[in-house]
Amino acid sequence: MSLRKQIDSLQAKRNKHLDAMTALSELAAGENRLFTEDEQKAFDKDKAEVDDIDAQMKRLEDAEAMIAKTARPAPSPLNPNPQPERAFKPFPGQAFTRFVGALALSKGNLMQAAEIAKRWEHETPEVTNVLRHAVAIGNTNDPGAWLQRAAVAAGTTTDPIWAAPLVNYQIMASEFIALLRPFTVFGQLSGYRSVPFNIKIPRQTAGATANWVGEGASKPVSSNAFDMVTIPWAKMAVIVVITQELARFSTPSAEMLVRDDLLAAIAQFIDQQLLLDTVTAIAGVRPASITNAAHKVPSTGSTVAAVTTDLATAMLYMSTANINLTNPVWLMNPAAAMFLATLRTAQDVFAFPGMGMGSTGGIQPGGGSTQAVVQGFTRNLMGIPVLVSGNVPPQTIDLLEQSELMVADDGEVLIDTSQEASVQMDSAPATPATPLVSFWQQNLLGIKAERFIYWLMRRAQGIVEITGFPAP
Repeated sequence: MSLRKQIDSLQAKRNKHLDAMTALSELAAGENRLFTEDEQKAFDKDKAEVDDIDAQMKRLEDAEAMIAKTARPAPSPLNPNPQPERAFKPFPGQAFTRFVGALALSKGNLMQAAEIAKRWEHETPEVTNVLRHAVAIGNTNDPGAWLQRAAVAAGTTTDPIWAAPLVNYQIMASEFIALLRPFTVFGQLSGYRSVPFNIKIPRQTAGATANWVGEGASKPVSSNAFDMVTIPWAKMAVIVVITQELARFSTPSAEMLVRDDLLAAIAQFIDQQLLLDTVTAIAGVRPASITNAAHKVPSTGSTVAAVTTDLATAMLYMSTANINLTNPVWLMNPAAAMFLATLRTAQDVFAFPGMGMGSTGGIQPGGGSTQAVVQGFTRNLMGIPVLVSGNVPPQTIDLLEQSELMVADDGEVLIDTSQEASVQMDSAPATPATPLVSFWQQNLLGIKAERFIYWLMRRAQGIVEITGFPAP
C-alpha cells in the first residue's frame, strides 16, 4: 500500500474516533451535565486512539515529504538534467514586506529598488511591477502622484502601462491591513458606524416634553436641544529600527520579523488607546478611549450570584439609558474569560456554558461551534457575543453597543524608510527629539508606519464597564 493510501486510511479512522468524541460531548452538554464514568472512559479511549493515529500520520507524512524532495522531472532532449522546482508559498504580507525592504535597501532610490526587487520577480512579481512604474511616476507614497496620468488617459485594471500596478500596490497594502486586524479588538468589531474625517454630526441632547391639557386650557410649547459632534483626524505612528545587515541578507525569517514587529506595535497601541479609561482626548493629537466616560459598575463579588448581578446591571443600565442592544459585544481579557468559563454553581455545573471549551456556544475541536456563531464570535455570555483580547485590562469587562461607536479610518498603513535619518531611540521621545542616533553612522535602517484613525462614542451610555472583576 502506498504512503498516501495509508495516510488516507488513518485519516478515515481518525474521523470516526473524533465523531464519537463529539457525540459524547454534545450529549453531556445537551443534558447540562458532566461525563459519566463510562462516558469518560470511552472519551479517553477515543482520544488515545486519535493521538496514536496522529503520531503515525506524522511519520508517514514526513516520509512522503522526503520522497517528494528527491523526485526529479523526467528528462527531455531539451533538458537532459532537469532540476526539481521548489514551490514558493509566501507568508501573508510577504509581498508588501518585500516592497518595503526594497525601498529600504535602495535608501529610497526607486530605480535601485526596482533592480533589487528583481531577485524576487519569480516569486512576487507584483513588487517589481509596482516599483518599475513608480520609477516613471516618481514616488510611491503620494496619492496625487499615482493619479497624475489620469489626465492623459483613463486607467483600467487590465492596462499594463500604469493602472494595473496601482491595483497591485493596493492589494499589497490591503494584505498588510488584513493581517493587522485580527490582532486588535478594534479589528474584530464589525458593527460600528464608519464616518469620514473632519465632519460634524448633530446630536440631540434633550427632547421635547408633553403634558396633560384640560378643556379650554393652553397647550404647552416645548423645544429640542442639539449640539454638534466633531470627528477630526488623528495619527498614530511607530518606527522600527533594524540593522542594515538584517535587511541586506533578507530571508523570509527576517522579512517576517520586520512585519511582525510593526503589527505587534500598532495592534497593541490601538487596543490600549481604545480601551484604557485613563486615556483622555487631546485636541489635535488623539481621541479619548471609548471607556473614558463610560458608566462604571463595581464588581460585587466572585460568586455566581454576584457575577450574574453585575452582568445584569450592565445590561439594565443600557436599557434604562434607551440604548437598543442591536449589536452588543462583551470585551474581556483572557483571564476574565477563563474565570467565567470555569465558574461553577453549587450543583457543580458550569454557570456560563457559552464561555467554555467544548460546551454549547463554546469553541469545539477544529474551531467550530455547536451553535451558530454570531458575527464570527465563538463565545457568548448571556446570549451576547464575547471578544477576548490580551489588550483588554485584566479586571474589567466592557459591554459595548457597536452601533454607538463612530470610527473614521482611512484603512491604510503608510510606510516610509530611511538610512540617513537621526532619531531619538525612545518609545516616548521628546519634542524636539534629543539625544539623536544617526542611522548612517550606526549602520541602521528605520521603517516608519503611520495610520490615520479617530473614534468617538455617539452617546457615552453606549458602553458600560464592570470594574474590579475577580479574574485571577
